[in-house]
Amino acid sequence: MGGVLLVPVGGVPFDLVVWLRREVGERLPGSLRVLVFPSRVYLPLTVYDYGRRQFDALRVNSFLAGVFGEVLSEGWRVVGIVNGDGYVDGLNFVFGLASPESGVASVYTWRLRGGEDGLGGLFRVRTLKVTVHEIGHLYGLGHCSNPGCVMRFSNSLEELDSKGDTFCPTCYERLSRAVGEG
Repeated sequence: MGGVLLVPVGGVPFDLVVWLRREVGERLPGSLRVLVFPSRVYLPLTVYDYGRRQFDALRVNSFLAGVFGEVLSEGWRVVGIVNGDGYVDGLNFVFGLASPESGVASVYTWRLRGGEDGLGGLFRVRTLKVTVHEIGHLYGLGHCSNPGCVMRFSNSLEELDSKGDTFCPTCYERLSRAVGEG
């Protein structure tokens, strides 16, 4: 049956990932379990671009796919919550990146910090939105035009902050069908 495995990567606060487990679980169809991998995973130096001072998101996803191959083969999706900044070629940064073909996504927390808020409420809500968004992609959802839907594309913190943290009814129905509930 599977579900979603949230993986703390590097120095990301472990309590954040535990909090995400509960919050993400409330936004997904009931048949999807959400678990937290019980220890931190550390990325190899080969996935970091020292010139850009960012993680190569495609390489991160590939690394995580290698580490969690057995879990993925059992129908689980893996989402790494990365303490750092990420990019893909052609973009200055990404908040997150899903690789649906491998069942892996990564979320990059560095840009999600909220100024005065630091690692508080705004940071957590932003991380939640990106995590739920990437999980949607892992289950085949595309970007949505509904301004309140978590699947709406976000290219700035302002855009991220203005959308909701849940799926619109249409996207939720698509997700439910994708996991065999609809």
